[in-house]
Amino acid sequence: MLKESLPEYLEAAKFCCYYRKNDPKWNSFQGDGCLGYPGGVLLFSIVDSIGSYFAKDKSLEILVDGKKTYIVGEGWEHFKILNSHYFGQNLSSKFLKALYAKFRSQLTHNSVLGKHAYLFPDTQFGDQVFLETLLNEHPTYIISMRPFYELCASAVQIFINDIDNIVPNSNRGKSFH
Repeated sequence: MLKESLPEYLEAAKFCCYYRKNDPKWNSFQGDGCLGYPGGVLLFSIVDSIGSYFAKDKSLEILVDGKKTYIVGEGWEHFKILNSHYFGQNLSSKFLKALYAKFRSQLTHNSVLGKHAYLFPDTQFGDQVFLETLLNEHPTYIISMRPFYELCASAVQIFINDIDNIVPNSNRGKSFH
């Protein structure tokens, strides 16, 4: 199923991330924006899903805050996968927790972003997909949607190549009937 569902999520996310809100139906939200909210839900679901197959798997060592670790449990722990070879990021545990809380959880369950969290259609700050900055003395988190889509597309391809070895042996995979 993952070989079908993840590419479907990607296709829908691609539509969302590359869509332009230039139709008058968007009223005051008309402009260069994309469908960031549904695109974000799909892309963060991909991250969460891939990470879930490595929960309690000590064979996948991930570097977080300069220390080797692995995905210990549920929730934000799945986002440690962003620092693995699948996504190639180097994010702090503080940032990973913020991504989960401000983007994945609130976006999925409440249809809003967390405070001081923003989605931009394209890269606004060099080649960074994820950015943590101070804005008015508040930690602010920014996601560049199209680069995030491209990052997920690459990670999904790598994961699909590994699925037959990883999923059946994972705690998550063993729970499927």
